[in-house]
Amino acid sequence: MKRAAYVILMAFGIFLLVMPLNIPVFYTNTDFSVFNAKWNGASNFGRLLYEEASIIPIITSYNSFGLGEREGVLLILGPDLRYSSLEIDEIKKFLENGGTLVLIDDFGTGNDILSGLNLTARFTGLVPIDVFYSKNYNFPELVRILDPRLSVGVDKLILNVPSVIAGAEGSIYTSKVTVIGNNQRQLPIMSELEYGNGKIILFSDPSVFINDMFEKNEPFIRNFVNYIKADTIYIDEAHHSNFNPYAVGTVVIKRSLDKMKVFYVILGVAILAILVESGLVLEGISRVVNVLLGKIFKEKEKSLDDVIEELKKEGYDEKVLRKIIMEINTGKKLGG
Repeated sequence: MKRAAYVILMAFGIFLLVMPLNIPVFYTNTDFSVFNAKWNGASNFGRLLYEEASIIPIITSYNSFGLGEREGVLLILGPDLRYSSLEIDEIKKFLENGGTLVLIDDFGTGNDILSGLNLTARFTGLVPIDVFYSKNYNFPELVRILDPRLSVGVDKLILNVPSVIAGAEGSIYTSKVTVIGNNQRQLPIMSELEYGNGKIILFSDPSVFINDMFEKNEPFIRNFVNYIKADTIYIDEAHHSNFNPYAVGTVVIKRSLDKMKVFYVILGVAILAILVESGLVLEGISRVVNVLLGKIFKEKEKSLDDVIEELKKEGYDEKVLRKIIMEINTGKKLGG
């Protein structure tokens, strides 16, 4: 019977390790939302972020959310609602406290933030026309990825109607023969700036991260997720004008068996069995109980005078009592 009980314990522990998890999720059709699983959403990107960090969506203003007091990464993907001065003040505090801002925009409202932070960098709003492209010139292909952390396993990065960044040095550039406006030059697609104790990462094409482009750019997106890796990532959903979570459902996540965790479960049950069978558990429990009972019921030791006083109340003569005690101490009644 005991053996069966230990087997049941091990089976239950292993079951907890592989039991599927039901996670509540929102559904929306908002462009660039990590809750949108359609072609224009970024749910695949969000899933990668979730694998690497704790994800907290922001669906209210930054000052209501208390962004300035938090730590981690603020990720803004394709915003199209304006940022208030109070929100920009929260971003300043966040950066000054060592946070990282990842601002991914092209023709939206990202420049509101850059201007509010008194930076010279800007999203130009100009579409680069390159001789290297996929499908047509709206999908330029980039190979100038200067940071090795971003280029591992990446043959090319395919953009989708991007903008470019002016006023900052870059880690990813268009080609030197790119036509931008009326000029032929190269400009960065990605830049990194220091601000206070934190930093800002700019990327001028949010469409790179949508589900429709995910397969084409997956090696780069995975590198990018590792590049911005943090314990906590705050994802801005509040500045998507049509953010409308129209349903709430659940996603079932199946977990694979972790051999090391199974080993610990079996080891734990084995140690428990040894303690029980050897009586050490019961002995330990008995000791604890005895100590507790001793503390609860232990009486204060009584003096000789206290004992005599109690016996006197019951009618005994004090002189007789003391004489008996003296004779016991001297041994007279014991043949001494």
